[in-house]
Amino acid sequence: MIFLFVLSLILLLIIFPIPIKIEVKFIDNIFFFKFFNKLIYTSKDGIQIKFLKKIIEDKGNKKDKKYSSKEEYPTKKKKVNLKRKKKKIAVIRLYKYLRNNKFKPLIKIKGYLDYGIEDAALCALLYGILNIVPGFIYYILSIVFEVNNLRLNITPEFNKKLLSFGITGIFYFNIANIIYILFLFYKSLEYKEVTP
Repeated sequence: MIFLFVLSLILLLIIFPIPIKIEVKFIDNIFFFKFFNKLIYTSKDGIQIKFLKKIIEDKGNKKDKKYSSKEEYPTKKKKVNLKRKKKKIAVIRLYKYLRNNKFKPLIKIKGYLDYGIEDAALCALLYGILNIVPGFIYYILSIVFEVNNLRLNITPEFNKKLLSFGITGIFYFNIANIIYILFLFYKSLEYKEVTP
């Protein structure tokens, strides 16, 4: 029974996409980062999740103990003059693979930008330039994702200093998408012999 349940769960994860919601906001000179509507980080108060704070603090304490037990910090090991193969991603090849990928994960984006400048003429000019941004974002995202919906509302505030924005992205992944994208990255690797 347990085996059938686990098998069914794995099949569901492979076939059906999992929605992942990420939200970023900048209001009153403070950054906010949310994951599934849960506040994770603010630039004012730092990390908001207790277990993440504990992990970071524990890592810092372990590092301090490691170095306090030694008289000096560890020195770098001498490099051995032997040729070795270096892995490097061929960017153009990867771009072509991702662009032609027929199994792209789905993405939905919505956001807003409220801005203001005291110079009304400059504010109006900037409004025209900023309206090009959604098309540029769409092109960049469409390389990796199937963009289902992209809405960005830009609102100018004349004769006033203001900057406030927020963006919410919902990504739909399944295990098959992730495995195939990793496979494309692997195919894009090129090997070159180098002397360290």
